[in-house]
Amino acid sequence: MTAARSPAASQPRGFHWHYAWVVVGASLLVEFFGIGFGFFALVASYPYFEALGWARTTVVLSSSVMITTIAVLSPLTGIYMDRRSIRHLFVAGGLVMAVGHTLLGVAATPLAFQLGAVVLGVGMAGVTVLPNQVLIARWFRSRLGLANGLISAGTVLGGSLSTIVVTMVSEAWGRRTAFLILAACVGIVPPLIGLLVVRDHPADLGLEPYDEGDLPPEPRRHGPAPTLRRIVADPSFWLVTLGLLFATVPCYTSNKHLILYLHDLGLDATHAASVKSLMILVAGAGRLIAGVLSDRFDRFAVLIGIYALSAASFPLVFAMPAEPALLAYAVLFGLAYGGILPMMPIMVVACFGTSALGLILGVMKVAYDVGAATAPLAAAWAHDRLGNYDLVFALNWACAIAAVVCSAALALRERRRQAAAPPPRGAAVG
Repeated sequence: MTAARSPAASQPRGFHWHYAWVVVGASLLVEFFGIGFGFFALVASYPYFEALGWARTTVVLSSSVMITTIAVLSPLTGIYMDRRSIRHLFVAGGLVMAVGHTLLGVAATPLAFQLGAVVLGVGMAGVTVLPNQVLIARWFRSRLGLANGLISAGTVLGGSLSTIVVTMVSEAWGRRTAFLILAACVGIVPPLIGLLVVRDHPADLGLEPYDEGDLPPEPRRHGPAPTLRRIVADPSFWLVTLGLLFATVPCYTSNKHLILYLHDLGLDATHAASVKSLMILVAGAGRLIAGVLSDRFDRFAVLIGIYALSAASFPLVFAMPAEPALLAYAVLFGLAYGGILPMMPIMVVACFGTSALGLILGVMKVAYDVGAATAPLAAAWAHDRLGNYDLVFALNWACAIAAVVCSAALALRERRRQAAAPPPRGAAVG
């Protein structure tokens, strides 16, 4: 009597069509309009709030407030995802973001400005990186790197467009109109996608996760299932997290201060926005490239390469405003900047497997957001007191180098661990 074939065994092998790719497209659009029209749009508006006579620290504080709000909500977001629907997060997140953008558009005092940033952060907690990465991890066994690269590209592509929208609309019709346009976009697109397209699990449609049958073996961890205590006691967790934190510092300093820095150097608003927009656009390609490379080559080597490119290209800021330096920085640092974020879930899977993916990513996201929130604010504080970015950029360069060291140490540790691990049970049978 022949045993029935499992659903997984009946799936085609090799690259093939699956509803998982629809979910990728949906997540890409959520990040395009959610995060891209959140983080980057707020940064692009900095010059218009500085025009009100506010200190640069006050203006940049808005992003730190927004990111801190997301970080505080990240553990609650993770708990919610374990118990309820990610689709509902997309709906609620987009609607709350629309309220936040409206508040920012009408803000006339620093307090109202920061309140708008808080509300924007509450909304972004439902459409930011964490929910989308967890959703994609549920839908993919193979091509996880490509899928993460694609959805991460949505963030920076949306950021590139929102930077131009905020600048051009604000120049023509004022900041309030620009933020009302942003509010309409985020209040319509992510909620509709959550309601009409996204499904939380492949089983909701009677499917198995996307699988080409070519998965490498998951890392072997012996003993009980991973818990928070066991995870934070593992040096590999800290090497991944610290490397990500160090790499985040120059990225977010550049993200939040590049336009202001270029204004200080004498570039007009449109020219400065075009340089930032090009960097973000290239970062979108960098995210896709990083995902594809991580599927084809050693993931630790890819991570080292991304961090090394960041460390090598960041010093180009000292050669600005020369046009070759502007172009080289936008392309080279943009590629490195883009490659960092999609590597976060990829490296967690490479080091720990998928059994505690949500827990590990949730904890790592707090460290990521700490760097994202504090680095730009510290840079603004230093600029207000020193009158320039020289010390800030030197320290950022040191952080980029430290990220390379962490990634190299991680690769060495994991390769030694994998070499010392016993073969899986039954491997020698036959």
